This record gives sequence, structure tokens and C-alpha cells, in this order.
Amino acid sequence: MLSENEEIHFHTPAKFADAFPYLALVAGSRTARPDEAPIRKRFHQHVFVYTIGGRGLIEVRGQRFLAEIGSVVWLDTAQAYAHSCAPDSETWRYLWMGIEGHGLDALYQFLGVQQSPLFVPREPGIAQGAFEAVSGYLAERSPATDALASAAISGLIADMIAPRLIGKAAAQDDLGEDRLLLVLSAMRDDLARAWTIDDLAACARLSPSQLFRRFRDMVGTTPMDWLRHERINQAKRLLVAPDAKVSAVAAVCGYPDPYHFSRDFRRVTGYTPTKFRRDGGY
Repeated sequence: MLSENEEIHFHTPAKFADAFPYLALVAGSRTARPDEAPIRKRFHQHVFVYTIGGRGLIEVRGQRFLAEIGSVVWLDTAQAYAHSCAPDSETWRYLWMGIEGHGLDALYQFLGVQQSPLFVPREPGIAQGAFEAVSGYLAERSPATDALASAAISGLIADMIAPRLIGKAAAQDDLGEDRLLLVLSAMRDDLARAWTIDDLAACARLSPSQLFRRFRDMVGTTPMDWLRHERINQAKRLLVAPDAKVSAVAAVCGYPDPYHFSRDFRRVTGYTPTKFRRDGGY
């Protein structure tokens, strides 16, 4: 149940949404207080957070950052993170959106976002307008939602990353990154397959130990943990469809055994698949 200080709009992309570069899956606003527990929910989404009041405390891989008014935080929620109101701030008011898109994983890595997740857009007013627009599009749920949201997100990304791209040198391990991106793409394209570490290592042309080490460095988790979250996120999208059957969704998402599917789904989301489907999502 949402509090009076929170607004969330969820969205299921339309049939041809993949024609657009970016998909907005959820957007909203929230006012956090310093006495509230940090948010640590794990999904496989990229999340942008825009501070409109107070200050937020961001934790990524043991490092802490302060989100000031006008800044954008970029989080890959498949990795360990936390965000909360800064202890010395009365409240932290922010807008946020969860998105997917072509090339986001590669751009995240190239820009070193894991080490530096804070961005200062060239035009804060334009950035805030993009967040508000995406939230509005998701609330309206019109046939044009996916196209309009993608356009707003594209403008936001261009505005926030431009300063960091100036003079940015190419990553030193482009070949290794390309191999891992190939693995990510292969898993995402065939979630029903019973992937093993040996399969993934062969796909990346690395030894299993090299794959494990490089995957952890780049993505922040293990290949199988990433795959589990990706499967559950796909299951969430399928479960809200009319006449969705839990057993069929489980099989499509790589779980021939519905028991193991229900166990993993509850571990990741806090809901059983049946309750999630009955409630129409979160």
C-alpha cells in the first residue's frame, strides 16, 4: 500500500514498444524522511532519480554519495544499492523512473556510473520536465505512451550525460565488455533455456572463472543471480496479462518446476505469483 507521500504509476509496454529505444516501466514521486529505512529493492531495471527538495543519501558498492537538488542519480537496481533521506535533511523529495533500453548496460559501463552515479544535467528544468512528463504519460496510459515516454527519456539521457562524455576516453577493456554484453543479450533472448556457467563461458569465449570474475566486476553480481532477476522481471510482465497462467509463465521464464518458480518469485518480489497476478502487479 502506498503512503500519502508516494505516487507510483506502473506501465506494461504495448506490443510494438520494442520499436522505441527506451521503455518506461514505472515512474513516480516520493518524499522520504530520515527516520525511514533505506530502499534496497532489487530489479533488473535502470532507475533515474531526480532530487527536487532536500538531500538524499545514495550507497553503491560501499561508497556514499549525496544527491542534491537538481541532480540525477543513475542506479542499476540489479546490483546492490540503497537510497534514503540524508540524516541531516528534514526530507528528501524526488522524482524517479524505472526504464529499460537498448545499450543502457553498455553506456552505464562506459561512463563509469557504478563509481560515479551522480549527474548534473546541463538544464535542470528540462530534466525535471522529462521526469514529470514520463510520469504523466504512464498515468494516462494512452496508445502513444511508449513513443512519448521514449522521446522524453532520450532527451533526458542526452542532457545528463553530455558533460561526462566530453573528453571521455574509450574504455580500456572494450573486448571484454563486448563479450559480457553478448552473454547478457544471449540470456535475455532465451530466458527459457537451462543456462549453465559453462554455456555462458563458451558464449563469452572465456573460462568459467574468468567469466565469473569479469561479470562480477562489470555487473556487480553473479551471472546466475542476474539471470534469476531477469527471469522474474519477465514473469512480472507476463503475469499481469489477461488469462495468464502461473505454470505457463514459469515455463516461458525458464522454470519447468512451478515450485521453484514460486520460491524465486517470492524471494525477489516479496509476493507469490498468484497474489501478484490477482493484484494486477504491485
